[in-house]
Amino acid sequence: MAFFGITLTDATQARLDEGAPVLQIDELKVANLEPGRPIKLIDRHAQTVACGIADPENGVLRLLSRGALRALDAAFFRRRVEAAVALRRAAGLTAGDGAGAYRLVNGEGDGLSGFTVDIYGEYAVVCVPSRALLPFGRLIAEAAAAVTGLPATVKGVVIKVRGKDPQDRTSKDEVIGEGPPEKLVVHELGVPFELHLLGSLNVGLFTDMREQRRGIGRFVAGRRVLNTFAYTGALSVAAARAGATAVTSVDLSSGVLSWAKENFRLSGLDPNDARFRFETSDVRRFMEKEKEKGVVYDTIIMDPPTVSAARASQWSMKKDYPDLIALAVSLLPATGGIVWASANTRRGPDILDHLREGMRRAGRTAAVLELAGLPPDYPTPPDWPEARYLEICQVYVGG
Repeated sequence: MAFFGITLTDATQARLDEGAPVLQIDELKVANLEPGRPIKLIDRHAQTVACGIADPENGVLRLLSRGALRALDAAFFRRRVEAAVALRRAAGLTAGDGAGAYRLVNGEGDGLSGFTVDIYGEYAVVCVPSRALLPFGRLIAEAAAAVTGLPATVKGVVIKVRGKDPQDRTSKDEVIGEGPPEKLVVHELGVPFELHLLGSLNVGLFTDMREQRRGIGRFVAGRRVLNTFAYTGALSVAAARAGATAVTSVDLSSGVLSWAKENFRLSGLDPNDARFRFETSDVRRFMEKEKEKGVVYDTIIMDPPTVSAARASQWSMKKDYPDLIALAVSLLPATGGIVWASANTRRGPDILDHLREGMRRAGRTAAVLELAGLPPDYPTPPDWPEARYLEICQVYVGG
């Protein structure tokens, strides 16, 4: 498809000069922009200054280059994927026991705005930001299947459409090459996890938390741990393996907790051991009941979703997080304990803002032990802070 030329407005030229990897379509003053259409941006001197793809479903133009391009073809995407491999190799992510699960392409940080590629053992998962961009997602998938320099040859690639509505799963997964098994076991830092690459957008392991699982031992060894919003129990497994004396995992879904138990078994941990509890419950209600019983935990892990529309547990991080933090603090020993908390800052305050307000409501003081963000396989443009969406903080809550 040929490039469609758009002359920049003063506002969009300023955004481009600031380094923005996406532009709002309504600011371009162009009506009825065809979804998936290659676009070249032209300045007042009639020079092509950038090229990208129209993504009206998400209301943006996704920039893929500064300057002119001859074509958005297979060769272009192959070069971008090869560059992404080189970056991971430089960061030590394509060798050793950490290579079983990691991000190979991270959207804007790898010059492929909106697209991601994750490696899980011998398989890859490509996420596409909208249905109209599927043809480009296929080219990226083919490049991922053919690229060299990875620890294992990619047998097959699953292509998923993420879309604006995360609950919309009308687009079926596509597979290039060999389809993955229904349940796939991969190793992250030598630790086995069961993944489901087909169906849901979430496959069972968030690779952006890998470094947190690696280093969690210093906050949980010899401690009683409560993991809220536990999902498939990856952080619970990490805590148990690191020497926690007890680990309680809480999630609203019994299905993901069954999955978590299987992850315990894969690590040689008996989920029926009295040291481990798996509670299907709304997190707030569970903590309120534990508080009534006088139960205490030494370390409380809080890795909640940004929002949840589940009838039994409606949740908004922006609105509800400080109260939940205050409730969690009430379950720590009177002598003090640790809160491990994360936040998606793309849709709300920084994690320190949540923690500061939570401590104020709890009437407790806290000291920051560690503040972290995305791991090195999630590179982001230095002039695009919106891409650095994840913050994790550990605080010691005094007596």
